Amino acid sequence: MTHHQHAVLYVFEVLPEQVSEFESAWEMVTIAIKEQCGSGGSRLYKSLNGTYWAHALWPTRDSMQSASLEGVGGLMASRQRMIESCSNIQVMGEGDVVLDFWAPTDAKV
Repeated sequence: MTHHQHAVLYVFEVLPEQVSEFESAWEMVTIAIKEQCGSGGSRLYKSLNGTYWAHALWPTRDSMQSASLEGVGGLMASRQRMIESCSNIQVMGEGDVVLDFWAPTDAKV
């Protein structure tokens, strides 16, 4: 079992008229990164004020930095759609997992 020990927190300010486009593109990009690049996946959250944030996991910082979607059919277009759906995207934090008490789940909301 691969341990995902490096985490990144992203914050997305999504344009109100682009919410469904953003969510769809984010899902496609995230699944591809997990399947093609070896990430541990990501969770997308939406705050009460409409701001989104995502928590992504990787085995190591090096594996994250070396990951590339270049040449993965159609994914660069999905990534561009995701970016264009936002007025702002920020990396709010990045670091190694110290303690982990999340319970794994296969449930899809």
